Amino acid sequence: MLAAEAPSELLRLHAEIERATLTAMIGQYREMLNKSLKEAQWQRFFEKHKFVLSLAFARPVELSHTQFHAQGSTLAGTGAQIGDFLFREQGLALAIVEIKTPDAPLMRSRAYRPPNVFGPDSELSGAITQVLHQQSELRMRWKEHAFDNPTLRSSRADVVRCIVLAGRRPVEEKELRCFEVFRNACKDVEVITFDELLVKLEYLQQHLQPTLDDVPF
Repeated sequence: MLAAEAPSELLRLHAEIERATLTAMIGQYREMLNKSLKEAQWQRFFEKHKFVLSLAFARPVELSHTQFHAQGSTLAGTGAQIGDFLFREQGLALAIVEIKTPDAPLMRSRAYRPPNVFGPDSELSGAITQVLHQQSELRMRWKEHAFDNPTLRSSRADVVRCIVLAGRRPVEEKELRCFEVFRNACKDVEVITFDELLVKLEYLQQHLQPTLDDVPF
């Protein structure tokens, strides 16, 4: 067996497979960022590559549901509150991730108070309001959700984190400063941009992939 006869070669092979997988994932992510894609296309990418979204968290997470219903619809099919991703953290906490697109504007193009104060774009403020509403509905209907979904019974609705993935970091210093001030004031919702997620992937590629020198002979 290769594992018994040549453990260093097996480790080397495993490292190369992991390297190729991560490199391909980053390449696909970069390629998608350069296109004007719809939200549904990003939804499918993250469903396939759950690992990428997990980088938005400080603690280990497990994907529980995609396109989940925080609030049921009426008989006419209206009124449903559908969230993009529901994660279970280690412990009891849950997390809702709402995704938009990299092209989603984050700050208004015109200053709210010229020349330095820019307000959040309605796309961002709307996404934040949407995910907070999903959080509220999930808490109010927690017993019903936990009864219908056995995988959620080990979690609790006491802590439901909210994450919004949208847009790209503003380039202009004035807009960037206002963006940072705004998102750091959103204590109940963490706002992450698509390009920041790419930086995390690249950081992993740079620091976590073993080199051939790390493999013992």
